[in-house]
Amino acid sequence: MRLFRVLAPLALLATLSGMDLRAQDPALKETFQQAKALWGIQGDNPGASAKFEQILGALEPKGKTLEGEWLQMLCETYNWLAILDDRSATKKPRAQKDLEALLELNPDFDMDRIITNARLQGVFEALRSSRLVRVKLALDPEGGILAVDGRPRQSAALKFLPPGNHKLTYAKTGYQSAEQQVDLSLKEPKSLEMKLTRVSSTVSLCTSPAGIEVLLDGKSLGTSVGIAAPELRPMAEKAGVRLEELSAPFVVGDLPAGRHTLELRAPCFRTRRIELDPSYATPFADHTLEAYKLDASRGLLTVSTAGPGGELLLSGKPYGPVPVKDLQLCSGSYDLQVRFPAGGFTERVEVPDGKSVQVNARPKVRMLYLGCEGSDDFAGRERMLRLLASFGERLKTVAFMLPAKGETPQEALTRIRTTKEAELTLTVRPRSGKPIHEIELVVSTLQGEEDRSVVKPLEQDPLAALAARLNRLPRLWEPWVGLNLLDLPGEIGPWVLRADETALRAGIKTSRAITQVNGKPVTSVMAFRKALAEAPGERIALAQGEAPIQLPVTQQALELPLNASDLCYPFVLAELRLRYLGAKGDEAGLLRLNQALALMHFRLFGPAMEVLRDARMTGTKGVSQGTLDYYTGVCLLRLGNVYADIASQSFNQALKYPQATLFGPEGPFVAPLARQALEDLKP
Repeated sequence: MRLFRVLAPLALLATLSGMDLRAQDPALKETFQQAKALWGIQGDNPGASAKFEQILGALEPKGKTLEGEWLQMLCETYNWLAILDDRSATKKPRAQKDLEALLELNPDFDMDRIITNARLQGVFEALRSSRLVRVKLALDPEGGILAVDGRPRQSAALKFLPPGNHKLTYAKTGYQSAEQQVDLSLKEPKSLEMKLTRVSSTVSLCTSPAGIEVLLDGKSLGTSVGIAAPELRPMAEKAGVRLEELSAPFVVGDLPAGRHTLELRAPCFRTRRIELDPSYATPFADHTLEAYKLDASRGLLTVSTAGPGGELLLSGKPYGPVPVKDLQLCSGSYDLQVRFPAGGFTERVEVPDGKSVQVNARPKVRMLYLGCEGSDDFAGRERMLRLLASFGERLKTVAFMLPAKGETPQEALTRIRTTKEAELTLTVRPRSGKPIHEIELVVSTLQGEEDRSVVKPLEQDPLAALAARLNRLPRLWEPWVGLNLLDLPGEIGPWVLRADETALRAGIKTSRAITQVNGKPVTSVMAFRKALAEAPGERIALAQGEAPIQLPVTQQALELPLNASDLCYPFVLAELRLRYLGAKGDEAGLLRLNQALALMHFRLFGPAMEVLRDARMTGTKGVSQGTLDYYTGVCLLRLGNVYADIASQSFNQALKYPQATLFGPEGPFVAPLARQALEDLKP
């Protein structure tokens, strides 16, 4: 290849040189057509030369890698420049350089004999004869893939090869490949013949669009590529697509005897299956199927959340803030993730074709497993560490994470305190003794609240109890119809001890048993609560041996139980903190109350007091504002006598809510407890 003879204009080089030709081909092709028109129609030789030089500047650096129309364009450019240079007295010596570059680029190129004078044609042929050997190649069958010395060549165009030893290989799907070694000498034309033996049937097909994966009996054979040739236009029209929307033929070879299934699939498209009967495999033959157009396959995804500041990611790709409604997606499986400022949510979702999927993304508490503290060995260490590494598979309410490779427990803890990537940590601490056969599993918030459980690593399932506690979320609301019930021996149903005004006005009688709920008998308080929890709608029918009475069903607040052995309080506290983000009104007040109770479990009365100061509830019955005021007084008393006066104010405030209770709607009234506390504070 020769060097650039003149610098191409910078604007064209910036646009065309070193860039994807497919993205720039309109501009480059337009320049090529302008160059030919300047000379052929307008007779502007200098203008035409300048345009061809621009083409050369864009394509010549890529000469060795060009194929198809771009290789042809560069060859034609050399041909035109040779003609133009030959007509210029100052450039005439460079015409032969044009022909040499053309010959080096494509020895089989046929010069345009209409525009090229006989003298230049003779120079070109003389150059070719002095450097190359003429080859006459006969291939049977035609249409296969020819390679010379390992490099693909167009079999129909192959006419010349350099002298010396060459290895020719010829292959076609459905035939046994052939190989031939030849030794060529200058001035000695060579005739070559390569005949292939048929070994199987083939099936060819085109797809719309290209890029469709083709599978035979479940095994992937590759994807369709390219653009169909013009002679396949009738096939494209029959499929209802434009020719440029149809792929080049995809050939399935080595088709075994028997029935087969072809499967065409691609993301965002409906899969198509084509059944091939045994006649396609025997006798050996080439079969052409129709063109197959795949229909788009999409679904809708709606992601709702109560957590603020979430960002949606699907299989790692960001889709903006949540909530999102009716997001159109290609059908298929996705790893759905929502990143929140605190907490996280992940779920594997399947978006079916033509269907809508709804996901409620509730932030989950994130727990980082820090590893094992110290180097002390203990019985069953390797087994225990394996169990902990896969612990997340057993957790439904916690997003479990492992430390980075090579990260020490302290490094991992420092990292998440800085990045806020987790709310909880899990640490293994071997207990002292020789030999060590017990360990502590320590669950801790980043603020330091801890839960410790002692296990023996060689037990059948040493993580069962912790998994159960981490999977249990205490209820904060329960359905309520205004009745306090108890089980009495000899009664056929739960006994009504007390009823609120709504229930009394509806006709419920105290000191009598409930016999039916929604027409079904109940025999105990537990059975009543189960029926109430499962009842549909906002009303329920209760009977006391007479006509059913309709009562409204409301949701009443509950307190977090303290010192419950089936709860992991650091997890509960982290969960309550997450739920509080974005909560409003009485829900926010109830969450703050329960956060304070969880802190009181750890005897952290100061932090509990700070949380209670920020809590407000509009309700006056059950767990309500009176409950908040009462616990405020309790925390102040726990902080010392110096806060006795302020505690008295809180207890007096609680007396304003005579219907407020502790624990839940059936718990003890706050007012008597507040009065007793005030009595105890008197000097």
